[in-house]
Amino acid sequence: MLNEKRFDAPVIHVVSESPRLEMLQTRLRQAGLRPVPVRGSYLPPDAAPALIDALTLRNNLEGFENRLIIMIGKSKAGAADIHLADVSQIESLPARIAIRQRETQRQREIQLRARTAQKLGARQSVSTPTKRARLLWLGQDAPFLNAIKASLGEGAVTLVAAISRLTAEDYLTSGGFQTLVLCPASPEDEAAKLLASVKTLSTPISPRVVLLLRPELTKQIDSAALAQADQIIDLTAEVDVLAEQLQTIASDSVSTLETGHAAQAGVEDRATGLVSREYLESHVQAQMQQADEFVSALSVIAFKLSGSTDLRHVAQVIRSHLRDTDLAGRLDANHICITLPETDYRGAVILARRIEEALDGSVTWRAIERRQFHTLKTLLGGLTAKSLLTKKRTA
Repeated sequence: MLNEKRFDAPVIHVVSESPRLEMLQTRLRQAGLRPVPVRGSYLPPDAAPALIDALTLRNNLEGFENRLIIMIGKSKAGAADIHLADVSQIESLPARIAIRQRETQRQREIQLRARTAQKLGARQSVSTPTKRARLLWLGQDAPFLNAIKASLGEGAVTLVAAISRLTAEDYLTSGGFQTLVLCPASPEDEAAKLLASVKTLSTPISPRVVLLLRPELTKQIDSAALAQADQIIDLTAEVDVLAEQLQTIASDSVSTLETGHAAQAGVEDRATGLVSREYLESHVQAQMQQADEFVSALSVIAFKLSGSTDLRHVAQVIRSHLRDTDLAGRLDANHICITLPETDYRGAVILARRIEEALDGSVTWRAIERRQFHTLKTLLGGLTAKSLLTKKRTA
């Protein structure tokens, strides 16, 4: 059947030799990916991830630029973004790829917002954390927890261990933790359940979710749940290495994106707390250029407000539904706009409907996926333009 051939599955280039090549391709197909074997020493000229088999690699490869590299095998030789110790971890590869792609997108957006703010002369914040990092831990049967806690304490990171999923949820809704570490011992325990639901929690800040994954759980935890994590760390490293990784993540989480609300002089709209029209236009222009550079999608949504709308409340609800990389701003007196990098029209519609439902249908919206013919003026102007039907009715 056509569906079994997975023509719509994500492509991954495979560098290996028979008989392992055939085995790896089978495993990748079972994981939901579409493997394409690489011939010779050049990777194809596109941005698809590449899986390199360390056991059969014979030649130096070229074409690593702007590409996610996965290395499989006991050896960690060479530069790799993701390392798989053996084929049993291929099951989790789609989730690991999605996580790394999100992080890459996040870092691009951080840099892009900094350049936009600088262009407008806004005051730049220093990336040095201004407060002690706080890390929330949920996981049973972790004899190394005390050693990690002590090591993190030396590095100015406070670790608090929650005794249950409900306790952890209460901590998160308090907004006092920038990082959540989940260490499940089984696919049905409290940590695993929180992993599956953490992104649906209503929290003042969105914590970075780190999953400490035991090798034996790779196939047992659903791939959709794995993808909820912002980072996966395999529990195969030494305790001191593990503590160092958590230290870096926790410290980085304190000074994550300088927020889409941009509380900096000159870029904030006072009525909503979102970014100003000037900042929004400048940033969308930069996002359009970046979308061209990386051949990626870019969508925008505009919500139309009524005269009696509580602007601050609407802005708060909209902001609570956004990812780190999404940005909300004041488009004009009657519209709030959201920019969605690396998001197609379908994704924009899904988000718009969620926000509409959260606001009890008190707003109307329009979504547009940016096309090559769009200029900044036609893209943002299309969000507020009246349709021909509306014009006829008001004529």
